[in-house]
Amino acid sequence: MSKRQQRRKALNQRFRRMFLVALLMGLAMGFVFGRCSAVNSKAPDAPIEPDQLTAVIPDVTLEPVETPLVEEPAEPEPVLLGSFRITAYCSCEKCCGEWAKNRPNGIVYGAAGVELKAGVSCASPLPLGTVVEVEGLGEYIVQDRPAQWVIDKYGENQIDIYFDNHEAASAFGLKQLNVYLKGEPEK
Repeated sequence: MSKRQQRRKALNQRFRRMFLVALLMGLAMGFVFGRCSAVNSKAPDAPIEPDQLTAVIPDVTLEPVETPLVEEPAEPEPVLLGSFRITAYCSCEKCCGEWAKNRPNGIVYGAAGVELKAGVSCASPLPLGTVVEVEGLGEYIVQDRPAQWVIDKYGENQIDIYFDNHEAASAFGLKQLNVYLKGEPEK
């Protein structure tokens, strides 16, 4: 279950609890006001008998409702983009060439202008901000671009996954895997 689905589930459960509390509070307030109305509708000098009070209390047991109160929008099905060449890179000079120089405070920014993060960021000719799922590896966001010579040599169907260090990127190697479109970039 993705983090997004977990957040939706938690919010839905919180909403259900809040709704149940509000419903119970409404019933309690209705009971109190109903009782006050029943008492005030009697003549002021008429005594209230004990069985008159118990007649006002309903004999109802409330159970929590398990059906969703708000329909969650269905997450779109992933669309197969095809078989992609999957490689890895880091911020070193071997991987990034001239772009490895003059990094502000050592922070690595991608072509999208956001800080690259291992396990999240990737480089691809796909539109920046596109969310893809790489078969067996997980979801990544296109936040960087590969070099033009790499696109010219290997074509458009490629993804370069960002790693924090060169050893991990080298150990990843080269893979040929299916890639699925999970989300389009926000417009």
